[in-house]
Amino acid sequence: MNIRLILDFLRDLQQNNSKVWMDRNRQRYTEAKEEFKQLVAHLLDELRHIDPSLNNVTAAECIFRINKNDFSKKGEAPYKDHFGAGISPGGRHSLFANYVLVLSPENKSRAGGGIRQPKPHQLELIREEIDYNLGELEAILAHTEFNEAFGEFRGEQRKTAPKGYSKSHPAIELIKYNGYQVLHYFTDQEVCAPDFPHRLLSYYKLVKPLHDFLNRTQTE
Repeated sequence: MNIRLILDFLRDLQQNNSKVWMDRNRQRYTEAKEEFKQLVAHLLDELRHIDPSLNNVTAAECIFRINKNDFSKKGEAPYKDHFGAGISPGGRHSLFANYVLVLSPENKSRAGGGIRQPKPHQLELIREEIDYNLGELEAILAHTEFNEAFGEFRGEQRKTAPKGYSKSHPAIELIKYNGYQVLHYFTDQEVCAPDFPHRLLSYYKLVKPLHDFLNRTQTE
């Protein structure tokens, strides 16, 4: 897997983000995308040993398109500045927690997991799970290696307590989150190192207990 090739392509894309440039560099894009797909496929093979729910998932199902959606503002760059994957049962658009991988130059690559934007009913169920099993989630978040790797959730928080919860609830700061995702950022040097895939797996193992907690709310 040539991750440096991926970063080099993305760096040039960021500086020349247009359909004209992409058409001229279609071969480079194809090569970079294939390298990323190989990395995701390798991670899937390894993750299945710790998460059997991924047994029937393919790399293609987990990789996000580089094109921005059709609702991009007029004049906005047409392509994302990164390659991304959401590895979960059902693939990238599943309601289940995702093992996240984003490759982006200038030290913006990141990995982690969780549920970034749960649907309203899903968010209600997650909040109920936190209410019922606060100690379990606190233990996950307080685990030394987990805390050092990820810190706090990356999701936005409501300014007020959600309906049905008192502002004095012992878990209110966790319940106020609108998403439950954790991330660790890597430098370009770390991403291009030979042991990067192995390091990714160590972070995914740390996030697995959080996925188990969040996925109990799903009925897909």
